[in-house]
Amino acid sequence: MTYLEVMIVSVVQGLTEFLPVSSSGHLVLASSLFGIREPGITLEIALHFGTFMSVLIVFWKDILNILIAFFSHIWQIRKIPENYRNNESFRLSLLVIVSMIPATLAGIFLRDLIEGLFESIQAVGIALVVTGILLFVTQWAPRLNKRPGFGSAVLMGVFQAFALIPGISRSGSTITAGLLGGVDREKVAKFSFIMALPLIIGATVMEIPQISYGGGAEFLKLFVGMIIAFVSGVFALKWLIRVLVKGRLSSFSYYCVLLGFLTVALSL
Repeated sequence: MTYLEVMIVSVVQGLTEFLPVSSSGHLVLASSLFGIREPGITLEIALHFGTFMSVLIVFWKDILNILIAFFSHIWQIRKIPENYRNNESFRLSLLVIVSMIPATLAGIFLRDLIEGLFESIQAVGIALVVTGILLFVTQWAPRLNKRPGFGSAVLMGVFQAFALIPGISRSGSTITAGLLGGVDREKVAKFSFIMALPLIIGATVMEIPQISYGGGAEFLKLFVGMIIAFVSGVFALKWLIRVLVKGRLSSFSYYCVLLGFLTVALSL
């Protein structure tokens, strides 16, 4: 890829990884409709690392507290129920593990089916319309200001698995699931992004054996892409939290529906 293509793909990845508009869908569209080549495995890992660092920087306190609480209390088998009720960080650590299960199973057993959808522009367009509909209904979500619980973690995990389909926004679908369950808006945003970290790490580790190193020039492209993805990712995260707290998540629905219908029309 040229430097310009790397920069475009990095911005698309950084912004759409967190904004509720589907990063995978946009990368497929950029590749098929605008002639931008899809990033190779090595660049893809660099971009994922950049967006991974975005989450770490924005939510570092929450993540640190979750890790400390988990490794401090998980050994106290008999006190797990008590710690789950009384320690918010430990509670979140267990909920993150629960939320990972649906997407992990889907990635193992439905991998070929999901990968096949990346070849269909029409399927991506339809999925974007579905994302838009999901975002639109959030305006009627009850404001119960609940904290994430076992039920909401399972539901958000199912929606996260659903978001393996290109065009279905991971953040949009999981946040929608949490909001419809009455979870507090700021809490659901934090949980949505933190619950994705183990899956990002797992997917990246699985791709590492396929890395090919192309020398100094290739390394510079990877570094540029990683930094751009990181910076745009931080911007997207902070912007989305502000939009979500103000109750304007449904505003992204119009963009997704319009882009989805346009994609389907151009693919006919």
